[in-house]
Amino acid sequence: MHYDERIMKVCEEIAALVRPVRIWIFHSKYALDGALESFKLCVIVNESESECYKTEQKIYLNVECDVPYDVLVYNREHWDSLMEDPCSFASRGIKNGGVVLYESE
Repeated sequence: MHYDERIMKVCEEIAALVRPVRIWIFHSKYALDGALESFKLCVIVNESESECYKTEQKIYLNVECDVPYDVLVYNREHWDSLMEDPCSFASRGIKNGGVVLYESE
């Protein structure tokens, strides 16, 4: 699937900034004319769970985009535990409803 260049640019900048394990896109909103209005990414990192909030802040402070975007940051262990629960938002909404845009492994 082809994604808007702004989504890919944000993904590339996040990858360079925080060196994540994986980046998922799990939502994008388009206007009736096809223009991108917003998008949501999930970033999986190797940091401790307590560092995820700082990583999220770092992304918002350093990665700009002319359309609104949201980022959820999970550490790898927490993400893996959520994948064991098919009812979790991470499993149901992100993994099953999203697409991996970046993977370091």
